[in-house]
Amino acid sequence: MSTIQNEKCKGKHFTWSKPMSHMLFEILVEEALKGNKPSSTFRAESFVKVATEISQKFNIQCEPKHVDNHLKTVKKEWGIITKLKNKSGFGWDDCLKMITVSKDVYDEEVKAHPNHDKYLNKKLDMYEAMTIVVGKDMTTGNYAKSYADVNLEENTEDTQKRQHRKRNRMYEDDGVEKLSKQIGDVALAIQSLSKNQLDVNALYAEVMKIEGFDEITLGEAFDHLVQNEMLAKAFMAKNANLRKIWVQNFVNQHYYRPAC
Repeated sequence: MSTIQNEKCKGKHFTWSKPMSHMLFEILVEEALKGNKPSSTFRAESFVKVATEISQKFNIQCEPKHVDNHLKTVKKEWGIITKLKNKSGFGWDDCLKMITVSKDVYDEEVKAHPNHDKYLNKKLDMYEAMTIVVGKDMTTGNYAKSYADVNLEENTEDTQKRQHRKRNRMYEDDGVEKLSKQIGDVALAIQSLSKNQLDVNALYAEVMKIEGFDEITLGEAFDHLVQNEMLAKAFMAKNANLRKIWVQNFVNQHYYRPAC
């Protein structure tokens, strides 16, 4: 790795690509499933694991503080999503994981908040993972502790006893078992999507057989899916009706863009 690239990665303007963000979510979902997110706090080791695996995968120098900073950004986005979902006149499509609005509501919201355009009438990327990684923090009013706030040298006997008692009380709570099952279901779904290899030929065949759209439109929808493998896998998992709805939403988003 060049010196210039090293310096760029070490700086406060560490850049996160979409594949890097996806890896962060996948790792932290697994960490939560393993019990490494007691209450609203990820353990320090989880930050280290994310930084290490991203560094190895993408040949860059990612540090735990970069993971911490990115999570803060994700929390802000989750706050906006939660606010919009609960706003009067805004709908929610749970199948597509999409905030739905009419043209008039869209125009009014984007005029007041131009950056909210990316949250409206579009599938929210990695929404299920976000509910596990930061969702619980926001709904309870608690935020995951910053990596910088975690004192790795705090190993006194009294501290260990307090942590042990907290863990015992947590696992005695009936709600924890239900939450663990929900986390497990989502984690398995994400892992399944990540491991299954995309069959491009099968994807093309399924897209092109959808009725009600011309060949050019379906071809562009196919190109869009191929460029986003996770989205393509999710498309293949849907039934025929949901696939048609997805294509219609794709057409609405890419062929109709209301003016701000």
